[in-house]
Amino acid sequence: MTEQQTTGRRLPEWAVMYVIHDAFRRDLQALEATQAGLPAVRARWAVFADQLHFHHLAEDQVMWPPVRARMADDPDGLALMDAMEAEHAQIDPLLAAVDAALAAGDAGHARRTAAFERLHATLAGHLAHEETDALPLISRVMAEAGVAAIFEAFGKLGGLRRGATLLPWALSSASPDVRAQVLRRLPPPARLLYRAVWLPRYRRATPPL
Repeated sequence: MTEQQTTGRRLPEWAVMYVIHDAFRRDLQALEATQAGLPAVRARWAVFADQLHFHHLAEDQVMWPPVRARMADDPDGLALMDAMEAEHAQIDPLLAAVDAALAAGDAGHARRTAAFERLHATLAGHLAHEETDALPLISRVMAEAGVAAIFEAFGKLGGLRRGATLLPWALSSASPDVRAQVLRRLPPPARLLYRAVWLPRYRRATPPL
């Protein structure tokens, strides 16, 4: 059973979130297992870390606040939001540890392996917790329109520049059905940009691991 299969039923309104989470899992699995040289590892890590930093920034700034507002009288719900934010804080030093190991070059290989393993275990636990508990709760309290508003806020925060890197990265290994499900949620100009510009550019710029 893969990590993608361990988080229970997937809610259609969170299709974009699931595909991003799966891309984080995919990249960490590849980074842990790769025998590629340090330049390729650093390049893939830079993309992964940039997307994860933005993902957590977006959740902290535009996802948790409106959800908390709806849960003002729900102590259990607020405790879950506290747990999500605490897990974000646990991940930040693990990212720094990988950065330090990569900066050490070939001499940091053992440190890099251990740092990837710690990050993978912690991030996998957080993603599963979010998918199993937080996303269904948010769907209940925000309804589909509220979830759509969260993704609209994500888009405004990142803009086209973020979409140009996030979408081809997240969808590069998604199944055709999942890719179609996500792309259907985009406006037609963004779908055209994805196919004609963003995806080809991502493929040219991303070294294999």
